[in-house]
Amino acid sequence: MKMTKKPDSQAQFNSSPCMMHDTDPSYHGFLSGDETVALLLSLLHAERAGTKVCLLSEKEAPSIQHKQLLRDICQDEQKSCQGLLESLTIMGAIPDKKVGEFAAKCLAINDFDERLQFLNRGQGWVVREIEKNLAAISDTGVQKQLRVMLEEHRQNIDKLNQFLNSHTA
Repeated sequence: MKMTKKPDSQAQFNSSPCMMHDTDPSYHGFLSGDETVALLLSLLHAERAGTKVCLLSEKEAPSIQHKQLLRDICQDEQKSCQGLLESLTIMGAIPDKKVGEFAAKCLAINDFDERLQFLNRGQGWVVREIEKNLAAISDTGVQKQLRVMLEEHRQNIDKLNQFLNSHTA
């Protein structure tokens, strides 16, 4: 805020404290709008990759239990994609159509349980990214969506770990 003073007059301010909501969030210690959009896009690419892995892996699943697990995770991945699209809209951004490279890496793993373990590591990456950045996001609507996504990913990690432990024991 810059203060100017005209001769023989009171001090005048060039910006008002009432205008603070118009400043970039980074001014207040949050991620900037561009940084938040970049994070959301990165997560969206990862969620699209997870969705693709689940859809294609379900066709190759060795058991009904594998198929159901993948369907459940896929539903959460799709829900996360929808939430991220809504968050990008809140941020005034236009989403791209990119699918993360994770999908190709994961689908290249032939051993099905190893593929599921790799999928779970991808879920873990999403959890870490959200945990690392959540408090730095200024928009409460975006924060709320990411909190839901965070909890669902934690539950999926636990569910997948239990499944793998019971099928490899």
